[in-house]
Amino acid sequence: MRLAKFLTAAALLVFSFAACSTRDGVSAAKGTKDDSARELYARNCAACHGPGGEGKQVGTLNVPTLREGRAAQDPDSQLLKQIHDGGNGMPPFKFTLTDDQIQDLLRFVRTQIQKKQ
Repeated sequence: MRLAKFLTAAALLVFSFAACSTRDGVSAAKGTKDDSARELYARNCAACHGPGGEGKQVGTLNVPTLREGRAAQDPDSQLLKQIHDGGNGMPPFKFTLTDDQIQDLLRFVRTQIQKKQ
């Protein structure tokens, strides 16, 4: 009987973690993937790249647009590496976002900012 109660409590505990927040605080259980990706972009990218990916000047750093140029021309693998590892003034997001979240950000940039299908 004790074992059954323990296993039930353990199962409830495991299932309660299914709705926990991801590393950046975005709930994994709420909203659609598009909503989640939009929120990830707003929290992690928009401050530097602008809300529409237009790019802007941040201090002495000229942050490039995501709409054209290298961001639009580079293959997905290169853009994923840039988001993951950072470089050229961009911070790495591998410590704060999961690989799935980085993939969602790439999909959001490609479909919503660059209007690619």
